[in-house]
Amino acid sequence: MNVQGTLNLLQVARDYKTPRFVFASSNAPIGENQPPIDENKPARPLSPYGASKLAGEGYCSAFWGSYGLGTVVLRFANVYGPRSTHKGSVVAKFIKDAFQTGVLTIYGDGLQTRDFIYVEDLSRAIIAGVESECGGETFQIATGRETSVEELANQLKALLPRSIEVVHVEQRAGEIIKNYSAIDKAQRVLGWTPQVDLQQGLRTTVDWFLSESGYLKS
Repeated sequence: MNVQGTLNLLQVARDYKTPRFVFASSNAPIGENQPPIDENKPARPLSPYGASKLAGEGYCSAFWGSYGLGTVVLRFANVYGPRSTHKGSVVAKFIKDAFQTGVLTIYGDGLQTRDFIYVEDLSRAIIAGVESECGGETFQIATGRETSVEELANQLKALLPRSIEVVHVEQRAGEIIKNYSAIDKAQRVLGWTPQVDLQQGLRTTVDWFLSESGYLKS
C-alpha cells in the first residue's frame, strides 16, 4: 500500500504540475547503521515497512529526475505528542498502557535508542519542506539526541499519576538497536531546528492524555 499509494500521488502531482511534493518517510529505510544517521548513509531496511518507504524515496528521486517534480523526502524520527491515541509507537503505547494496565513492556534490555521528535517540531519541518525551493532532496527530521527506551520509560514514570511497573520481555526480531539522526542538512537548507525538548514534550503529551478521561484509570 505504501508503494502504490505513493506512486499514485506522484503521478497526480506530476499531471497537475504541483510545485512541491513532500514525502513522509522514516529512518526505517536506513535500517541498522552506525548513528548518527545522515542523508548519505546506505539504505539497509530490516523490515517490509522500511523497504516500502525506501521504494517511495526511490520514486520521489525518479520523478524529480524524469519530470522535474519538486520532491522533498523527510525522514521522520519517532514522532510523539498530543492526539496520538491511534498511534502504536513507543511513547503513545507506553502512555496508554500506563493508564490502562499500569505496566510498561520493554522488548529486550531497554538499551536500544531512538530519536524522539515532538509533533509541533515535525509540523514546522513539513511546512519548511513545502515552502522550500528544493527538488530531489532528502532530510533527516529529528532532534539529534539519543534516548534509550529505558530512559524514556523512567521519564514517563516520573510524569504519570500512578504507580507504574516496567517489565522486560524477549527482544523482537528486526528491531534497530541504536538510532538517532544528524540534522545539519535540514538546519542549513530548510532553516529548520527543533524547539521542544523531550521532557517538555512528554509533559505536554501526558497532560493531554490526562485530559481525556477515558485514559485515566485510578
